[in-house]
Amino acid sequence: MIMCCYYHYLIPETNALQYWSDLATIFVALANFMLAFYIFFRNNKKDDLEKEKDRRIYYLKTLVLDHNFNKFYDFFDRLENKLEGLKVAAITEEEKRQILVDTDDLFIWFSRKFIDTLLAIDDDLYNSVLNCSDELQKTINDAVGNEGINLSHPPKYDEEINQKLTRFKTSIIKKLFDYRG
Repeated sequence: MIMCCYYHYLIPETNALQYWSDLATIFVALANFMLAFYIFFRNNKKDDLEKEKDRRIYYLKTLVLDHNFNKFYDFFDRLENKLEGLKVAAITEEEKRQILVDTDDLFIWFSRKFIDTLLAIDDDLYNSVLNCSDELQKTINDAVGNEGINLSHPPKYDEEINQKLTRFKTSIIKKLFDYRG
């Protein structure tokens, strides 16, 4: 009889433990399913973002750099040649003004032929390079327009024009190189 009472109490406890064990198993299986589902979609979204970045970098290379990078160097060569006229000691204000008009035309050409193509790739890259170009144009206009700066003096020309051209050219190349999509 004692054995029967003991066995009677054991059965409900076993059923209760079995119930809680089954419930925990279901909960763990559900949690694993939800975690697997989350990881799958997160990785899928991450892969899509990586593919988009790779696509943008590829387009930058093929559409802009392969076909238009020669215009980048051409612009800086033409700009340097045009600014060489400032080295003349007896340059008139009219000649300075004409050099500024010509350099402004070069900046417009550069924007249309090179910078605008970046808009097809990425707005931020486009704005960054455009701002850099605008800053260079302002720097040149300020240096040429400042009567206190004697650009016919070679060290002053180098400081105010050549060094800044090199710095801005390098800055734009760095922005293109650092582009990650």
